[in-house]
Amino acid sequence: MKSISSFFFVLLLTLWSYQILATIEVETPTPTTAKATAEPKGSDLIAKTCERTLYKDLCKASLYSIPNSNQADLRGLAGIALKLASTNATNISKDITKSLSGKLDPVMQQCLSDCSENYIDAIDQIRDSMTALDAKAYNDANTWVTAAMSDADSCEQGFDDQGAQESPLKAKSTTFSQLCSNALAIVNLLAGK
Repeated sequence: MKSISSFFFVLLLTLWSYQILATIEVETPTPTTAKATAEPKGSDLIAKTCERTLYKDLCKASLYSIPNSNQADLRGLAGIALKLASTNATNISKDITKSLSGKLDPVMQQCLSDCSENYIDAIDQIRDSMTALDAKAYNDANTWVTAAMSDADSCEQGFDDQGAQESPLKAKSTTFSQLCSNALAIVNLLAGK
């Protein structure tokens, strides 16, 4: 009697184990279905990604403004976000150059000259971050974007340090920093941070 109960217990335990393994195999997604369920596409991906950034509205508005961005995966969105930051920095740099060609008081001239150098560096750093993104070197991309943000902050700090009038670039520098912050958040999602 004892051996029959042991036999049924072992049989029941074995069947139960197979049932668990069968359930696990059924529920374990394949690489193809895992990507589809883990990574939404299109507008849904943009909305979900932007919810993880500090500047959600700017993130959505800027990403949706780019044609075909709704077809990008997360890495593609990171690239788009970096390109947006790069374009913004380039436009700021052009504005600075235009301002420097006019008549300015010496303090404003110095502040804008410093900002020009800061934004040239920021543009290079954003380009370096795009190269790092392409190489899947997400920590490097993070470092370069952070450095670009520091350059924008240094530009604004120069106006404060010189006691100059308020920076004519303040709003533009703020937008640049916010675009960088959003790009940084997306890169960090890729890095699993």
